Amino acid sequence: MFAGRKGSIFTLTGLYILTIPFFNGLNVTTYDNSQILGHFGASTTVFTYSIYIPIFVMLAFMPLGLKLGKQIKVKTMILSAAFLSILFNTASLFTTSIEWFTFWRSLLGIVSVIGIFASMVPVILKYNPAFNMALLYGILQFIQKGSQHVYQYLGAHFTSFHNWTFGIYFLNINFLICIILAWYFYKADVAPMKTKFQFDWRGWIIMILFFTVILFLSAEGQSRNWFNDPKISLATALLVIIPGIYFLHVRFTEDPIINPDVYKYKNVIIGTFLMLYIGVMNGTGSVITGYMTNILGFDAVSGAKTHLALLIGLCISIPLSTYLLFRRTYLATIWIMGFACYGFYHIILFFRFYPGIDSSDFFMPLIFKGLGMGFLFPISLLYISEGVPPRLSASRMMSGIIAQAIFAGLLGSAVLGTFVSGLNVHHKTGLSQQLTEVNTMAKQQLASSKRNFLYMGLSEAEAQKMAEKNLSNKTSQAAILLAYKDIYLVMSAVCFLPIVIILLFRLWRRPIKRVELEPIPI
Repeated sequence: MFAGRKGSIFTLTGLYILTIPFFNGLNVTTYDNSQILGHFGASTTVFTYSIYIPIFVMLAFMPLGLKLGKQIKVKTMILSAAFLSILFNTASLFTTSIEWFTFWRSLLGIVSVIGIFASMVPVILKYNPAFNMALLYGILQFIQKGSQHVYQYLGAHFTSFHNWTFGIYFLNINFLICIILAWYFYKADVAPMKTKFQFDWRGWIIMILFFTVILFLSAEGQSRNWFNDPKISLATALLVIIPGIYFLHVRFTEDPIINPDVYKYKNVIIGTFLMLYIGVMNGTGSVITGYMTNILGFDAVSGAKTHLALLIGLCISIPLSTYLLFRRTYLATIWIMGFACYGFYHIILFFRFYPGIDSSDFFMPLIFKGLGMGFLFPISLLYISEGVPPRLSASRMMSGIIAQAIFAGLLGSAVLGTFVSGLNVHHKTGLSQQLTEVNTMAKQQLASSKRNFLYMGLSEAEAQKMAEKNLSNKTSQAAILLAYKDIYLVMSAVCFLPIVIILLFRLWRRPIKRVELEPIPI
């Protein structure tokens, strides 16, 4: 089926390169969201939906995509996925509304799922089980996360020279290379994993309804002030009712999308919780991005340096964690290293949020975040897969994805934004109450600012108004700094807490156990 000598590094490298464009199908068009927002002139809420919907569609389609992927010949599947990706990607370039742009990007997300599966099947069949699971997971994570940050770092620079359409042209070139590689590496066109097609359509519809509710909460929860809005309360109630309906449905279904039997394995329950926990720790990165762009006014190129810092950390930690897993090092050692790196990331930023903070101040802590990602993500994927039979692998995979991507990544980011806003209001109110006549420092700043505006030719009333506005702006920036310091102080405690628990209860003093990979390690 494949070209080249069995087990050759050249063939393995080529097969892995095929996965990169599909992993980055949605990342590649988000180098500069402000340009896309300005191009379509959509409202902030509508634009938020346009970002979230393709992600939710991609995740929702994953169970069906994996089933369909087994029925199609591998070469046909990857060539079709690459061609359709070019078609849908190009169509988004000529849309005149944000709705159509979102539609085509959603189709691109669907095809990306098929492309990921198609490009991973050869690696699984050719190098597994001869290929150690730790190596397979480590290489996959290195390629997936490493390529993501390389794409976004370089993309932000090229987008600043051209415009947001660069990402679409760039991705099309990637898929053309994909087609060329597929023609070279796939000599035979077979469907080696083909089975009898059986899919839980009713369960899939219930899952889509569940995702739709979370989409609504993620996009509009903060703008509707959460439980002060009756629609938010209704959506929250549905989050409880829909899973109940699903578990009732499971009793009458032979092969459900998420089989409750998977939770008979203790590592799946603990692993799902850990994936949620890691997603929460990882989600505070959105605070940095928002602060750099919205508060400090940094452009996309300056913000892209965050991807370079994360990449440096990943390049160190993923090979190291993969080696430790391969050498059967105790799980506790790797967990502690990962949580410690995330803890240092948060505690360093806690001390660096001060007036005059610069983009360079974010670089070192973000390297620690990259280190934490490299230690925790491969081990979490391996741990949740320990001892789980192949028939339950899809259930295990969807449990982890829902915990980390849906609850922690998307809904968690919306909740975090609300906490930051609440803390900001609290601190701003407290600081504003100190702006009185007895506060000599504030009085001096107000007088100095007023003199400057008078020298600029403003009237007495205008100078007073501008001086007060200037002092209020300084108060706002100080308040947001204090809010972020609070968040990062709490998160540093959240990161170091698992280390205390691991050491106190002597957990995971063993290497990784047997892992069977099916269908893909994601």
